[in-house]
Amino acid sequence: MKTESKLATTLRVGGSAHLTNGIRQKLGTYALALAIVLGLAIVAAPSAQAQTFNAPGAGTGTYEGTVGLSINTAGDVTGIYIVAGPVYQGFVRAANGTITEFDVTGAGTGKNQGTFPFSINTAGIIAGYYCDASNWYHGFVRAKNGTITTFDVPGALEHFDLGTAASSINTAGDVTGIYRDTSFVHHGFVRATNGTITTFDAPGAGTGTYEGTEPIGINTAGDIAGFYIDSSGVHHGFVRVTNGTITSFDAPGAGTGAGQGTIGFSINTAGAIAGVYADSSGVAHGFVRAANGTITTFDAPGAGADLWLALLMKKRNAIPTQGTGSFSINSAGAIAGVYADSSEVLHGFVRAANGTITAFSDPGAGTGMLQGTVGASINTSGQITGTYLDANSVFHGFVLTPSKTTLTSSPNPSSFGQAVTFTATVTSKAGTPPNGETVSFMYGSTLLGTGMLTGGSASFTTSTLPVGKDVITAVYSNDSSLLGSTSKAVKQVVKKAGE
Repeated sequence: MKTESKLATTLRVGGSAHLTNGIRQKLGTYALALAIVLGLAIVAAPSAQAQTFNAPGAGTGTYEGTVGLSINTAGDVTGIYIVAGPVYQGFVRAANGTITEFDVTGAGTGKNQGTFPFSINTAGIIAGYYCDASNWYHGFVRAKNGTITTFDVPGALEHFDLGTAASSINTAGDVTGIYRDTSFVHHGFVRATNGTITTFDAPGAGTGTYEGTEPIGINTAGDIAGFYIDSSGVHHGFVRVTNGTITSFDAPGAGTGAGQGTIGFSINTAGAIAGVYADSSGVAHGFVRAANGTITTFDAPGAGADLWLALLMKKRNAIPTQGTGSFSINSAGAIAGVYADSSEVLHGFVRAANGTITAFSDPGAGTGMLQGTVGASINTSGQITGTYLDANSVFHGFVLTPSKTTLTSSPNPSSFGQAVTFTATVTSKAGTPPNGETVSFMYGSTLLGTGMLTGGSASFTTSTLPVGKDVITAVYSNDSSLLGSTSKAVKQVVKKAGE
C-alpha cells in the first residue's frame, strides 16, 4: 500500500494548519489536524494593545499553547489552542482582544483529537473540522453567535484519520475542503450556504491511495485554489472557478519527482494565488500566480536553502529544515508567510505587491531550532496573525498591525557642515508606538544614527552629510503589536559651504 507523502499530509487542511502540523511533525509530535466549534467557554478580558495573546485555557508545556490561523477584515482571529495530550480546542479572538474558547459537540478529548477552526470570514463565521473519539473527521461551520453546524460529505469514509475536513470559508459563507473515499482517495468539495455540497476532482489527479484533489483556499467569488497529486506522487497547483472549470499550473522550477511540485494555498478577490513549490532538490520556495496565469517565484532574504520543515523528507525527524513558505494573500496582493534560516530558526515575513519583502519576529520568540515566528494569515488592511514559539517551544498567538513611517528634514537645502535634523513619525491604526522604541536613520545602506520614539516621533541630528543630494530613509522595526516600516526617501540637498 502507498503511504501518504509528508507534503500531502501536512498540507491537507490548509496553509495555516500545514505550518502548525509541519512544525510539530518535525519535532516528533506530529498529529493530524481535526475539526471545530461549539459553545462559549472562557472569555478573556479585552486588551487593545496586547497584540500577543494566549487563549485562557491553553497549555504552557512544550508544543502546547495558542496558534492564530486566520484573520478577517475586522481583525477577528480564529485558531487552535493546545493542551497536554495533545488535545486541541478552538478559539475566536475579537478585534478588541476578547477571547472565546469553544469545542464542537462530539469532538474527542483523546490524543490528537479535538476541534480545529481554520478560517474566519468577514461576518465572523468560522469553518474547520473536528476529530471525534473514534478519530473520524467531520466538517463544521460556526456562526458568529456560537451556533455550530456539522456536516459530512456523502461518500466520505468514516474510518480512523479519515472523513471530511473543511479548510476555508468565503464572505458568502461557501466552504471548501477535502474528503477521503473508501479507497483512501482525496476529493475536493464546496459547500454552499444552504448546505448543498458539490464534489469535484482536478483533471490529472491520481486515483490511487493518498492521491487525488485537495482544495485549500476560496475567495469571495467562490474561486478555489489548491493542489492535486498525480499517479506519480507529483503535486500540481490548480484553480477552480465558480462554473466548475479547473485549470492546473506548475511553478517554474518546480520538481517533478514524487513529493515535489506546486501547492496553491490562498486566493484573493482578484484571483491571485500564493503558494509554495518544491524544486528537484526538495528546496521550498514561495510563488504568486496572477489571475492571468503569470507566476512569479521568490525567496525571503535570509532563507536557508535546504528542505523547509522537512516536509519532503522520508523520515519525520530528518533535518535540516530551511526555505520559504508563502501562505496567505490579501486583496492588495500582500503575502504573509514564514522562512527558516540556515540555523532552522523561523521568521515571519510580509511580501508587498511590488515584491518588497519585510521580515519580522515577535520580541518573545525563541532563537533555537524550529523556534521563532510564523506569519499565517493577512487581512485586507494588512494585519497579520500567526504564532511564535518561545525559548521553551510554547506557542503564542499574535496580531501585527501595519505601521507607516514618514520622514522630514530641516533645513533642506543645507550647507556643508550645517546641522540637519531628521524627524520620523510612526503611525498605525493600532495607535502610537510605545515611547522608547528605536528608529534607524539610514544613508543608503549605512546607518547614520538612531532616535528614540516619544509620542510617535523620533529625531536625529547630523552635520556630517556630504555635498550633493543625499538619500535618507527612516526605518522602524516591528514590536509585538506593529509591523516595521520604512519611510519614503528624503533627498537632502547639501550645498558647498558659502554657497
